[in-house]
Amino acid sequence: MTHSNKKININYVDLCCGIGGFRIGINYFQTKNKKYKFNCVLSSEIKDDAIKTYNINFNEINEKLSIYDIKNIEQFDLLCAGFPCQSFSSAGNKKGFNDERGNIIFEIINICKKYKPQYVLLENVSNLLTLEKGQCFKQICDEFIKIGYNVSYKKLCSSNFGVPQKRERLFIVCCLDKIIDLDNIKYKKKCCLEKSIDTTSKYTDIEINFANRILEIHKEHNLYGYTLQDKRGGSKNIHSWDLELNGHVSTDEKILMNKILTERRKKHWAFEKNIDWMDGMPLTYNEIKSFYEHPNLLDMLNNLVLKKYLKIEKPKKIVNKKRIYDENGESGYNICKGKLSFPISKILDPMSITPTLTATDSSKLSLIIDDKYLRKINDTELKKICGFPKNFIIPTDVNKYDLFGNVVIPNVVESILKCIFF
Repeated sequence: MTHSNKKININYVDLCCGIGGFRIGINYFQTKNKKYKFNCVLSSEIKDDAIKTYNINFNEINEKLSIYDIKNIEQFDLLCAGFPCQSFSSAGNKKGFNDERGNIIFEIINICKKYKPQYVLLENVSNLLTLEKGQCFKQICDEFIKIGYNVSYKKLCSSNFGVPQKRERLFIVCCLDKIIDLDNIKYKKKCCLEKSIDTTSKYTDIEINFANRILEIHKEHNLYGYTLQDKRGGSKNIHSWDLELNGHVSTDEKILMNKILTERRKKHWAFEKNIDWMDGMPLTYNEIKSFYEHPNLLDMLNNLVLKKYLKIEKPKKIVNKKRIYDENGESGYNICKGKLSFPISKILDPMSITPTLTATDSSKLSLIIDDKYLRKINDTELKKICGFPKNFIIPTDVNKYDLFGNVVIPNVVESILKCIFF
């Protein structure tokens, strides 16, 4: 860290940089605090789409660079890294350090040991705190403490920083000569999605028959905040049989489907079948008959199987922590689809905030515009929902939903930097 013409110059490295969430957050901070001048001396990323997007926006020519291939770095004061979260995420396999991606954090620690930057700012999923009863996180903290750092951490949600997205992430701050008090962080006024919606864009980019069927229901009642999936119920859930996506479903058949949906999750069936309880077990004809008496029950079940609302399968049991079919068990009826079977997973409420944008699911979040159009989130909205500036460029040939599903929110980074430097 050097002082030049009364400016404080801070060199930093941007590891696992993605499309530049840390870097934009640093720019936000620098713009409002003129005495600081930040210089990025190294960026590291391995995803082609991310590198392309990063280079266009920061006018650089970075090539694919694994953190394991970094040799020499110009002296730097701050290390930023959104190290891979798949090993720790609740949406992943939770392998932690038994996954190669999980070990990247130790390479980051090695870099810190070698170069001793004054500050380290890391981001990961909040699940890291509880994985393996907290042992993974404790090990990370202990390693930083061993090489001389004071460690602070806090779970922060982007919705508390002026961003209309519920993105909860763990931030870790390490400092050589002081403890950074993240409890002093300044929150910003909350905002809802409404101000981020691009009302000039009304195109329909969802399969037209499906979109029209949803909009027909929308005429009957407001669908803001509704979820589309077949393996959960609730007053704000739409199922494939509600939409009759695979063919007509009678009123009695819809009642039957809803009963099977809830009954298949009840624990007493596992006890009676002598299998481990699972979230959704196949139920036999006689089991279904015990909670739904109907003279045409068998015909209804067969019709629902024919139209692929139900499937016939064996129950499963857990062997060596794996779920396998119990070949000795009696076959039963189970729900066919999950949320990924639908072109969309959720209809967003403009007066609320979005759920966490994920790489796998953000392309399935949709908006109803003027009661006439159903479409996915567009580029303008993605940027606003993630706190990126309006002039940020998204190339036309990249998977934008994957990129923004993995971003660090710049607004949060900016607020953390205020804790570090003031």
